[in-house]
Amino acid sequence: MALVNTERVKKLKRGELAAAIATVFCGVALVYFIVGFSVGASLSVPALRLSALIAAPVLTAAGAAVAAFCNIKYGGALDRLIKDYIRDVLVENAAAMHPERDSLTFYIFEEGAYAEIKVNSFKEKIVFDFSPFGRLSPVRRSFIASAIVEKLSLTFCRLAVERGVNYKSVGYTAANGRKKGRQIYIIANGVPEKHALKNYYKNR
Repeated sequence: MALVNTERVKKLKRGELAAAIATVFCGVALVYFIVGFSVGASLSVPALRLSALIAAPVLTAAGAAVAAFCNIKYGGALDRLIKDYIRDVLVENAAAMHPERDSLTFYIFEEGAYAEIKVNSFKEKIVFDFSPFGRLSPVRRSFIASAIVEKLSLTFCRLAVERGVNYKSVGYTAANGRKKGRQIYIIANGVPEKHALKNYYKNR
């Protein structure tokens, strides 16, 4: 069973929180500059205006640097951890993806901290439990959906290009509230879709 290192996730989440705090700090510094400069100018207090001119840019730059560092170090690492977890779940459930079939449609559902994939009309489900990653923001939910799609795309492009498996069609559709969306193809008419193929060559 694919497992997530929850202690590492907690550490990375703390780093993301630091990035959020630094971003808020940048906003406060900007407000300080606007208010301090405006008040200093209107009340003819040169010292206040000068302090706003000197301090605010320095504080803003420092906060932005901390936010950027934390986002790269911790946010990027957390995204990689999510991608690794998705890969491990798909590897564990390779048979449930039914790669032996030449026509496949993957139905991707997201609800709460969980996502699942069903293939064609088969009853098996591939279930992803993202609860160890804590509360998922809309941005992170979007990243998870994209990461699942990317891994499916890479997997079937690899099977077609490297192993010569012949597929008539492979596609996926995302569902919102169990309502199925438009089908998007990875392979159509036996040929990998150009964007999927480009992404495969970029990431193989």
